[in-house]
Amino acid sequence: MKLAIFGCGKIANRIAKSCLLVDNIDLVGFGSKDINKAKAYAEEYGCRDYGNYDHFLNGDVDAIYIATYNNSHYELIRECLKHHKNVICEKPMLFSVEQTEEAFKLARENKVLLMEALKSVFLPSIIKVKNMIADKVIGDTKEIYAAFMRCGNHPDTHWINDPQTGGAFKDLGSYCVGTINFLLDRKGKIASVEDDRTDSSADTICHALLDYDGIIGKVSVSNRLDGNTKLAVKGSNGCIEIENFWKNGKGYYECDGKRYEINEELISDFYYELKHFADLVDRKIKESPIMNEEASVDIIRITDWRNNQ
Repeated sequence: MKLAIFGCGKIANRIAKSCLLVDNIDLVGFGSKDINKAKAYAEEYGCRDYGNYDHFLNGDVDAIYIATYNNSHYELIRECLKHHKNVICEKPMLFSVEQTEEAFKLARENKVLLMEALKSVFLPSIIKVKNMIADKVIGDTKEIYAAFMRCGNHPDTHWINDPQTGGAFKDLGSYCVGTINFLLDRKGKIASVEDDRTDSSADTICHALLDYDGIIGKVSVSNRLDGNTKLAVKGSNGCIEIENFWKNGKGYYECDGKRYEINEELISDFYYELKHFADLVDRKIKESPIMNEEASVDIIRITDWRNNQ
């Protein structure tokens, strides 16, 4: 699969390094509004091509990884799909249920794959936890807590401060909500939300209480305060914990008063989502069985809760 990365920010570096580890990805080059940035990234990673977005949209690449700022996702996704390019887009992929449903409809019409890049649900450690929940290793699941709280020191002009496309809950909350949804294989309902959002500013801290048919989901996120960064599953007979759950292979679980280590493979945190996406493209499968339309809609339905009330 010939892949180009759109966007030359910090995250593009991490994505590119992981692309080089996937045997069926040919990282062709980088697209950016700033051609000099695209050229520098292409040279750094030994790619043979670079240019603006149109250069790759009209070229022969099979897929695009969109790693640009959030507020550019909607238009770039539409253009990529219209040019029959398979698309994997950084989370949060889009910012409303309507946009998300529209994008997947456009992907179907153009017979290409669209997938949100929620890397946590592809990690071996998270899949391990999902299997443990299904096998009731710690008994009946009672509660899942997912937190992503870190101080980003973002300037006022940063996209994360945009009330429409930014905010801690939409950005960091997508990892938390998406991971809980994946682990429980069901849709959550909002019980309560507390945040500091105003009419003119995005939220910088948010605590949400969710109901999964009697199982409690708790989410805490912040891009202003350093704090918890763990996934914790509480069962009737024990618990499971993984720190930095969106990029970690290690954790532990307790059962019957005994503690056991979790130590799963971690090639890189982006590797597994990229491998999944590349395999689907190679097999000409047009929707991921894991991060499909339903999964993305279920995430934004909660994280865009104000507009979905």
